Amino acid sequence: MKKEFFLFKENNNKMIIVNENSNNHLLQRCQDHWAHTKDNNYLTNKNIFSKKTLLNIIDPPKYLFIHIPKTGGTSFKFNIIYNPKLKKKIALYHKITYPPSNSRLLNIFKEKRNMFTLVRDPTETVISAYFHFKHFAKMKNFAFFELLSNMQTKFLLGYDIFSDYKITTRDFDNLLKLIQDKKLIIGIQKSKSMNDIYNLLELPNDDVDNYILNKKKGIGYQEKDVSKSLREYIKKRNMYDYRLFEYVLNS
Repeated sequence: MKKEFFLFKENNNKMIIVNENSNNHLLQRCQDHWAHTKDNNYLTNKNIFSKKTLLNIIDPPKYLFIHIPKTGGTSFKFNIIYNPKLKKKIALYHKITYPPSNSRLLNIFKEKRNMFTLVRDPTETVISAYFHFKHFAKMKNFAFFELLSNMQTKFLLGYDIFSDYKITTRDFDNLLKLIQDKKLIIGIQKSKSMNDIYNLLELPNDDVDNYILNKKKGIGYQEKDVSKSLREYIKKRNMYDYRLFEYVLNS
């Protein structure tokens, strides 16, 4: 088991070292998160006779976290789902494949659980996905950005972020109806909308941590690395994601 971890706090570049001699109170939580020990993965049957699977059949999670890639979900899991003060049992959906599956893997319109997710500024999400996934996608950036159009809305509708599924107006209207009926709660990091998720999970704000995981100092990209014209191209390709993001931000 890994014995040393590095965390950061929001808006703070000072590294927090976690090991047996420093910040020991966080070590078990870091190890559990690293090994995914508390992840109740949705739509996986790696071992149907495992203790975790059997417990989930007997007492299924009443909550479902739809973890859209590159929206801050990894840090959210550490701060909320792995928070020792959280008492709710949560299933996790985070299915990504490449080459992609073009079939629907999750139907949120038939789900009976309390669903919640995070969204992020669409342009920043797509750019972040490019720098994260480009090592195996092996395509030029314009082709990649075209493939990843409306990845957040697409993922919520149950399709792979790399699939070529074309979202319809009806799809989007049905998604908005789900949000309006509070059957799907959506948060945006560092906005008031996160309180809707905390309230859903009955986790007081004072108990919410703000650690940042996988912060890559000196690695990744800067704003100047992506031209203005490319950002405009991405924005045009992500109409539904922008409509969703702005709806949540202004609600």
